Amino acid sequence: MTKAGRALVAISDCQNRESLVQALAACGVEPIFCSTPAEARAILESEELDVLFCDTAFVGGSFEDLPHATDSGRLSTRVIVCSPLYDPAVYLDVMNRGAFDFITFPYRTHEVKWILGTALRRCPEPTSKPQTNRGRATSFQPHSPELTPPSNPI
Repeated sequence: MTKAGRALVAISDCQNRESLVQALAACGVEPIFCSTPAEARAILESEELDVLFCDTAFVGGSFEDLPHATDSGRLSTRVIVCSPLYDPAVYLDVMNRGAFDFITFPYRTHEVKWILGTALRRCPEPTSKPQTNRGRATSFQPHSPELTPPSNPI
């Protein structure tokens, strides 16, 4: 289903982590676990992973302390913030601070699959020089008609 096959998971609560692991397994994605931002950085420096699921806050910092891109210039890592409860204020806060997406417990397979697909479609291709979006409105390409917004003739 995904081009990655593996995702970094930094969720401290056992019940929340297990729910996400089950949803990832149903999507064919193997979780790699870490518990601190330093551990996440070390893993991302040695492994090419496009997606990172993490708590809003955990031992050693918050999701903002996690690397959104590695220092070696590899692919950007999409950070998906996981929360035990839906709170619109928390959602807006984490999205405004740079999270790629936000998901709440319990983690349903169809939601995880959708977020993974969106994150992986939006990951830049590896290149030797920085990419720009000049001449393109977006890199997102809908894959089915129901995802295509209706055209507005006005």
